[in-house]
Amino acid sequence: MPSLNSIGQRLVAGLTHAKYVDDETRRRVARAEKVNVVGAGGVLTAAYEQLRNAAENTEEHLLLQNAIRRFYKRLFIMRDEALVRRSGGELVVELTLAGYIPNDSLLDGDLDGISKLAIDHYQMYEKLQKRRSISLDTSTKWILDTLSVGVARLISPHATDDVFVDFAYQYLDKLSQSSSKKKENTDTHSAALFAAIHKALLKSDTATIRTDLLARYGIAVNMNDQYVTYNKLIDKMLESAEADRLYHLANRQGAPLRIVRRMIESRADVIDLLPRREAFLEAFEQQVAQEYSYIIHRVNRAIVRSVIFLVITKFLIGVAIEVPYDLWVHKEILWWPLIINLLFPPLYMVALRLTLNLPGYANTTALVGRIDSILYGSSSVLCKQQSTQRRYGPVFSIMYIIFGLAVFSGVTWLLLMMGFALVHIGIFFMFISAASFLGFRLSRLIRELEVVRGASNGFTVLRDFIYLPFVVVGRWMSDKYAQVNIVSLVLDMLIELPLKTVLRLIRQWSAFIDDRKDNIS
Repeated sequence: MPSLNSIGQRLVAGLTHAKYVDDETRRRVARAEKVNVVGAGGVLTAAYEQLRNAAENTEEHLLLQNAIRRFYKRLFIMRDEALVRRSGGELVVELTLAGYIPNDSLLDGDLDGISKLAIDHYQMYEKLQKRRSISLDTSTKWILDTLSVGVARLISPHATDDVFVDFAYQYLDKLSQSSSKKKENTDTHSAALFAAIHKALLKSDTATIRTDLLARYGIAVNMNDQYVTYNKLIDKMLESAEADRLYHLANRQGAPLRIVRRMIESRADVIDLLPRREAFLEAFEQQVAQEYSYIIHRVNRAIVRSVIFLVITKFLIGVAIEVPYDLWVHKEILWWPLIINLLFPPLYMVALRLTLNLPGYANTTALVGRIDSILYGSSSVLCKQQSTQRRYGPVFSIMYIIFGLAVFSGVTWLLLMMGFALVHIGIFFMFISAASFLGFRLSRLIRELEVVRGASNGFTVLRDFIYLPFVVVGRWMSDKYAQVNIVSLVLDMLIELPLKTVLRLIRQWSAFIDDRKDNIS
């Protein structure tokens, strides 16, 4: 019976060490004095955070990190080092009241560690403001990236993530070297592959990638020149063609690795299973079936949220733009374009859902075979696995552009025949593109588990022919929205800043009153 290869043995060793660290941490926390948070404004704070997170529409595992980032962004604006020095306690109060961390889960020493990290970053922040060679936005981004991730790791460490990244790196490094036709710079390749694994398999953002890369190269925030130099190199690397190539490689080859990560997160016996090949492969196949069920649940839930989002947003757009435009230009409301623009995108979204199918048993068999070769196969077997990347000539690109223009032209002509004005057509394209991109992102959830791609039929080819041009536009709209999220900016400036400031003053006043009561004999 084949035994674990070097990659599998390294995974077991890493998980064993991570489990030991977690057990020791739990024992230490159980014995120590914990921080208990009592304060006003918990309901308001939690309600606001729900609204803010909905507006940002980010990955769930990044919510804590983003809340920390917003806290220190507000704090650094005040330019008060004394506030930064005691920020650990205030941050934990705010995060606890907002529901990001459970009460009585942190120690007094954790607060000191958070404050120490904050003051180190604030001092570097002040130094970077004096450097005219670095823009204010860039230096602020660097500081808030590493600070928010560092504090989030102190509050909620995830030791197994580092183990998984190392495991994925060992496999994908061999695969990437065998699939690349040119020799890449070793340092650039290593950093780009590390970033690709984080982005494709862990859904990490740039802040997490930056922080982990700096830690990987031993760069701390108080290492002034090195901190600046390496951050510039990281920014350049993340925009490189090598980073893009490796991201696509990790994304395409990541299906069995994603299943392993879910096993690490959900099964306490994974360390015992790994050395027993037959038992592990059986458990892996069971996990695949569970992932299929979980994915379809996520897709259905996301469809409902997307439909609600489209209906509410379209209603607001209709009230704000379409109805006033009709009354101003046509002296009456054009109900037909208004109703179509309201109902068609959600129905279109539901129709896209009906075209999504889970992978079949052939994909499950291929996943089991792939993980068998990764954990129990030889290095030569791994390197023989071929990349699925294909190259096409410029003719295909030209034809794709022509077909896309034809689709937009045909839809525009059809809408004009139905009495749509240019404003109605613009709104129709905006919402159909948004719905198409949302549907495409949902289909990616399924493709992330695919090793064997399902065969296309006439219906799916027609679907892709029609909706892919709208997906491209929807992605462009999403990127622009992410760069300038007006809703988030409004919430930050008009609600969060005054709300959190007032609640902090109320908590301070309440503490002062309690102190005065204690002094009355």
